[in-house]
Amino acid sequence: MAVQSRARYTAAGLWGDNILLIDDTWTTGNHAQSASAALKAAGAGCVAIVVLGRHLNADYGDTASHVEQARLRRFSWDVCVLRRGAHG
Repeated sequence: MAVQSRARYTAAGLWGDNILLIDDTWTTGNHAQSASAALKAAGAGCVAIVVLGRHLNADYGDTASHVEQARLRRFSWDVCVLRRGAHG
């Protein structure tokens, strides 16, 4: 079993630096949200998150219905996929 080093997870203060966080394993957003909170606690200014991919399990809940509805909609940068309607 590998021993984790506390030094691996420490960094100098960010002093208001803006951060681009790239997440390639998003399913719920919790990991990206936690990483963003840690960066903000370390002094980051703005934290932007880019998700590179997402796996959807069509057998989970109403995922299949959401996927089918999404296929019927045209993509638009102006429409939020989480809350219906335009960005405010």
